[in-house]
Amino acid sequence: MSTYRLYLPISEDVFKCEAILRYNCLMMGFFLCTFVAYTFINAMKYYRQTLYILCGLLLLTAGVLVHSLYLSGVENQEKNKQTAKMLLKDAAVGWVSQEFDNLGVPYSASGDKNEVKNPQRRMITATGTLVVNVDSVKEQKRLLSSDLLASMVCYLFKHKGSSIGGLNEQWQKKLDASLPHYYAALEFISQMPNTEKSFQRTIAGNPTLCLPENKLGDYYLDNMYFLSVKAYLSAPSVWWCADWRRMDIVLYIGVLILGICILVFLLIYNRNRVPNDKVDVLSSDVLVQHDEFLLSDTILSADTIVSDDEIVCSLGNAKYQLREILFDEKEMAITYKGQVKQCSKQPYKLLSAFIHAKDHFLSDGRIAEICDWNLDDIGLEGKRKTAMSKLRGLLESDNSRVNIVRMRNEKDEVGFVLLVTK
Repeated sequence: MSTYRLYLPISEDVFKCEAILRYNCLMMGFFLCTFVAYTFINAMKYYRQTLYILCGLLLLTAGVLVHSLYLSGVENQEKNKQTAKMLLKDAAVGWVSQEFDNLGVPYSASGDKNEVKNPQRRMITATGTLVVNVDSVKEQKRLLSSDLLASMVCYLFKHKGSSIGGLNEQWQKKLDASLPHYYAALEFISQMPNTEKSFQRTIAGNPTLCLPENKLGDYYLDNMYFLSVKAYLSAPSVWWCADWRRMDIVLYIGVLILGICILVFLLIYNRNRVPNDKVDVLSSDVLVQHDEFLLSDTILSADTIVSDDEIVCSLGNAKYQLREILFDEKEMAITYKGQVKQCSKQPYKLLSAFIHAKDHFLSDGRIAEICDWNLDDIGLEGKRKTAMSKLRGLLESDNSRVNIVRMRNEKDEVGFVLLVTK
């Protein structure tokens, strides 16, 4: 029985699935934030609570964003360091080959490639034979895995006195091409026996980079472990290395920007809706001269106001006389010049409260309490303005001279007072 495998060609659109998925996630996040913003805006009676919650969410989002950027930067730094190690080994191979090409010295090696690995290595010199044991740990730190290239390095430094500067230059070129803003330095240590100087130490590159925090690792150039290099790599900050295009980071940034826009909108909206409550400090018998709640531009003086005991006259049976206006509290009706008007609930409650209040004055807080308004409502001032306008219209203040005027009383309370003018 034969088995057949079907191989389908992969369309280029398949490779766009990840990008499409990221875009869809971003749009979902945007619409979610928009819904939250709409909920906040429609909860204006909890304005302060809304601001607190929004600020808390913004701080939380900013914290998560910073944490994600930091983790991304650290992760990318580690990846780039691994890439730098590979580039260093690649540069070492090219450097040895280039050095021998420049010397023009023929070189050959013999030996069976399939022979069993010897636990020891030997080097024959004029003074004798050097033997070293193969170290598995040091083997992993070799820049040149080929024994041929490793022996060529021994020849270069023992007989030709080559410099490690060429290796650092090639490594830096590869870093500039693959990892911009990464800078390298090498510290070369030679412990070659039977030489004029058995111990040599040189630095290739910027010596200021040779710091413990920049150390990339210790490596060996030869297979006898006589030639070692300490590699140093200066990496940019974690914020530079962070992947700002990563999906979660893009989403956090989008949410943060949207939240800031909502916060600015709420602040501007509240500033425009809530007028300045600063009122000149006046006694209870003096009007505020500049008040947007006045129906006319007329400035009333103290001598035009009837004394307090003449404002409201109780007729008994819950009936009150306000100049030419008769207010029947039980029937919720106003009679003016023979015309009877039924009071709606809110103007009725306010007029009744003005009549029974001391000095016929109601503070802003008392008005909100009477009308069952929340003091944190972003549109509270607008509601007060509308309510007072309706009450003035009911009283026909322009003709009856029974008016509702904004003022500050002797207790430094800002509110409205019921007045009868001459």
